[in-house]
Amino acid sequence: MRVQSQTAAALRALAADEPIPLVVAGDCMSPLLCSGERVRVRGARLYLPGDVIAFRRQDGRLLVHRVLGYVYGRGRLGIVAKGDHLSRADEPVGLESILGRVVECEGRTLAISPRRRWRAGVEFARTLVRRTVRPWASASSS
Repeated sequence: MRVQSQTAAALRALAADEPIPLVVAGDCMSPLLCSGERVRVRGARLYLPGDVIAFRRQDGRLLVHRVLGYVYGRGRLGIVAKGDHLSRADEPVGLESILGRVVECEGRTLAISPRRRWRAGVEFARTLVRRTVRPWASASSS
């Protein structure tokens, strides 16, 4: 789904007060989240490795991917995220583009295990090593 930046800002403001509903399209987060499932997204002050977030890419698409870690570049802090079934991480996304954390899926609370958080951190380290060889600008996101 593509949304205008003003629409994304309105969704982010709503999610800061109470969880907002979204429908997943695509299977990049399966088996955790499958196409057609309804999720609820809530804003947070801090996103930890392993969290599943909804965010707006520069091309206007809304994505739901897992947080790997934070990077600082071009004068701003960004989050590196990746779909569980994708081979590459997304380009860093600015904090202003994040709608919130997925807190519920089909009525069940989405809890992230310590093991999953650790695995996200390991994936982040691998991503940083790859990016020393190939900069973010040359990576394609899905």
